[in-house]
Amino acid sequence: MTQWIILGSVTRSSTSFHNPGHIRIWYESPLRNFEPHLVTALLFFILVFGVGYFIHINRKEHLKEEGVMEDVDEKKFQELATKKNILLNKILQVEEDFSAGVITEKEMEEKVEAYKKYLFKVKSDLNKYIE
Repeated sequence: MTQWIILGSVTRSSTSFHNPGHIRIWYESPLRNFEPHLVTALLFFILVFGVGYFIHINRKEHLKEEGVMEDVDEKKFQELATKKNILLNKILQVEEDFSAGVITEKEMEEKVEAYKKYLFKVKSDLNKYIE
């Protein structure tokens, strides 16, 4: 006999668990055809997913900015290395022009001096990235 009483009290639903006002509002809402606990779980899942997605996007943007900064440094380094090679080729070209008689010795010295000054500046900037 005590078995039936225990089983009866366990399986019997408790009306005092949910506020009757909340139950009434639920049954008056457009969602009344759905299981209220399932809807609550879905809304909670959507909220957690939304926050997680927002954090993911912000973290991804942050990592992308760090990558862009590294790319900017690499691009600047490559640009300086290219300038250095161009300047060395220009100095050789000026010396070849002098040898061919296209320019005078004074013009050659002026151009070589200007290229060497600029080359020194480029090399010093390049050394900042190497060190």
